[in-house]
Amino acid sequence: MRLGNRTYRVWDKLELPKYFLNLHAARYVKTMNQMNLVLPHLEETLYMNTLRFHYPSWVGTILLLLLTLSASAEEAKVFNLEDSLQVAKQNNLVIQTAEQNLKSAEAQISTARATMLPRLAANGNYTYFKDVQKSVIQAEGGFGFPIPGEDMNEMSTPSVDNEVDLIELEFGAHHNVQGAVNLTQPVFAWGRYYYGYQAAKIQYEAAKKELNAAYEKLRLDVIEAFYRVLIAQEFVVVAEQSVALVKKQLGIAQTSFDAGATTNFDVLRANVQLANAESQLIRAKNGVKTAQNAYKTLLNLPFSEEVSVEGSFEIPKIEVQLDELIKLALETRPEISRSQLNEQAGQKQLSVAKTRNLPDLAFFSNYQISHNERLTEMNRIWSLGLQINIPIFDGFASRAGVEQSESVLKQLQLGTKQVMSTVEFEVRNAYLALLEAKTLIDVQRETIAQAEESVRIATIQFENGIITTVGLTDTQLALMQAKVNRLQAQYDYVVGLARLEKAIGQKIQ
Repeated sequence: MRLGNRTYRVWDKLELPKYFLNLHAARYVKTMNQMNLVLPHLEETLYMNTLRFHYPSWVGTILLLLLTLSASAEEAKVFNLEDSLQVAKQNNLVIQTAEQNLKSAEAQISTARATMLPRLAANGNYTYFKDVQKSVIQAEGGFGFPIPGEDMNEMSTPSVDNEVDLIELEFGAHHNVQGAVNLTQPVFAWGRYYYGYQAAKIQYEAAKKELNAAYEKLRLDVIEAFYRVLIAQEFVVVAEQSVALVKKQLGIAQTSFDAGATTNFDVLRANVQLANAESQLIRAKNGVKTAQNAYKTLLNLPFSEEVSVEGSFEIPKIEVQLDELIKLALETRPEISRSQLNEQAGQKQLSVAKTRNLPDLAFFSNYQISHNERLTEMNRIWSLGLQINIPIFDGFASRAGVEQSESVLKQLQLGTKQVMSTVEFEVRNAYLALLEAKTLIDVQRETIAQAEESVRIATIQFENGIITTVGLTDTQLALMQAKVNRLQAQYDYVVGLARLEKAIGQKIQ
């Protein structure tokens, strides 16, 4: 794009708007200088001028608007903990998979119920025969029947020469239509279909428990990811405070060196310390991005979207006993309930397997119709009856099915015991970790205040030349480490509390 004596690229978002702003400013000055000349005619030309905007002014306005929209689009979305849990519940892929499993289990109930209901089927067909079957019979005494008044031995034998005595007949028709309706209803099968229906209902309840377990796991993951972003943001604040302290130290050292009160050793050491602090700040900012990526993955948000979190490390006071927590976990954890339900379903499947080599009884009814062009009236046939199926030998398949069901049931029983043991272990670990974090918070409650006072005293001593940069740096590092330790302890506590609540299957009041 060429404007005046300068050439611009369309993507040059900085120079092009600046050019148009300068252009409008020059026009404005020129207009103000000519105000006395144009004022009498201003009223006449005002309307026409509004319709004669210069094309570049529109381009500059549009570009400025696009820059404004782009800047506003890059603003980060801020989530609190409740927002994070809600979005994750709606978008998380693991939850969506568990919900689909629940729908599949619900469909299995309908499938199992269908085995106990009547089955009604209808079928029909149309058949066209280009050639129909033909046969030749004798005119008198055909088909082996004697003529009245004659004996069987006196029947005449047809001959080829005696064609008058032969009749050609067609059997069947060219156009044939048939239809049938079949009804089948199981009557007695030793509870096989009912056990299958009960097993499907139990498995549906197990799928609901699995979905609840997925929700509890997602809640813990979201809390961990949320507070991981939050603590990473706090680490950035601590790193920025450290950089500010070192810069202040560098300024004091440079002033003392310029005044000739000290050597350049303190200046050099402060510069090294500043470089180290800025490196820690860079790592802290990169840690925020890494934590945000994990957070967005969990909430199934696009990586291109800018997000941030807001919250605080609240430390609620709880008084719980380990034995009570273990007992509560064994009663309420959805994983244990799901395992017990799967065990019950396995027992029903074993009952089904034991009935497969036993006789079963069913009721059936059929209604058939047929018609062709040779019939004057449609044929209708209706029948009903009972059908019994007696297995005699199936290659020992039924016995193998029973053994397999027994093995599956035993695996489910062992799995229930293993889940209960794992839950108890999880509760104990979460409880001990929570106690450890609480103890560290109590220990570090006064540490930061003492470290800040030490930095204040050390700064005054450094300004007066009492201590060197080594002593001041040590106090600053101690303050930074105290803040980091407190943040880490707070993070461990809130996450440890979430893990304990997940371990017992409910929130701690």
